[in-house]
Amino acid sequence: MSEDLPKPSILVIIPPPVWALLFVLTVWLTGRMVGLAAPFHFPLIGWAVFAIGFLISASGRRAFARVGTEVVPASKKNSSLVVSGPFNYTRNPMYLGILVATIGLAFVIGTILAFVAPVIFFVFVNFISIPYEEEKMERQFGDDYRAYKARVRRWI
Repeated sequence: MSEDLPKPSILVIIPPPVWALLFVLTVWLTGRMVGLAAPFHFPLIGWAVFAIGFLISASGRRAFARVGTEVVPASKKNSSLVVSGPFNYTRNPMYLGILVATIGLAFVIGTILAFVAPVIFFVFVNFISIPYEEEKMERQFGDDYRAYKARVRRWI
């Protein structure tokens, strides 16, 4: 299996939570440097949304831990195909949770530019991280993964 899979690029090797943090920090620092107003600054709502995202992501991580499979997206293989828990509703609960958390942080920061970070994160994982992982899972788990993919949506 792993011999057929292309070597992951640095974009896949660096974990998506790190990318999310880089995107959020970049928009926050840029907004501060140019002195953007923060008309969407709702910290209480933002931290609540962040917490919801964190819990969604953590539920996916726990599902992986329960079956003892790898969490690192660029791992050569996964020990198990996880289809239970939050994976009944989304194929990517960890990414969905991170996306929701970045939306929460955008409300904490409050600038219009802050809402660019979740958009960039979504585009990044939807078109770079997830396709790499889906190809790996399909090669490794074949028809079982294809059936799962047909039953459960990528996001929600």
